[in-house]
Amino acid sequence: MLITKHAEIIIYNIPEVIWDYASDPVNWSASNPEEHFGLNIDSEDNRPKTGATFHQKETVAGLFADLRGHFLYVEKPRITVWRGITTYKVLGGLIRPGIPEGGVIKIENLNGSCRVSHDVYMDFPDTLFGKIMLLYFKKFLGGEKAVYDHTYRELVFFKKHLDLDLAGVV
Repeated sequence: MLITKHAEIIIYNIPEVIWDYASDPVNWSASNPEEHFGLNIDSEDNRPKTGATFHQKETVAGLFADLRGHFLYVEKPRITVWRGITTYKVLGGLIRPGIPEGGVIKIENLNGSCRVSHDVYMDFPDTLFGKIMLLYFKKFLGGEKAVYDHTYRELVFFKKHLDLDLAGVV
């Protein structure tokens, strides 16, 4: 039982600059400071690499989320595919479901600008408990909108810091 969300934005810069800035865990965490609490990537330069693992602490829809994942495929500066398991603290941590999640981050060169997108998914188990969790997440926490807002906020941050105009840096 999937929740999928697509967010995208146009950034007036080159793919390499966007990649270098957005793939830095410090900048990624800063892209959503109210909801991100740190990202560590297990690679020699602390950057995404195919096969590298990562650990991110954040909140989504008001729930604390402990995401442990890995990068399935990374092609700098074009695409990053990731997946992992996020453990959510529900009811103050009384319930801690693990939800499979993943995403695809793309930087598409449009000759003078780039379309930067992030597709994310959450895969709630097709069980009675999974159906109850999905209902709670969607209806009581506004989870679908929260997932989109969370992802879009990250992209807006990168645009704000990386957009160029004809006179130089905005």
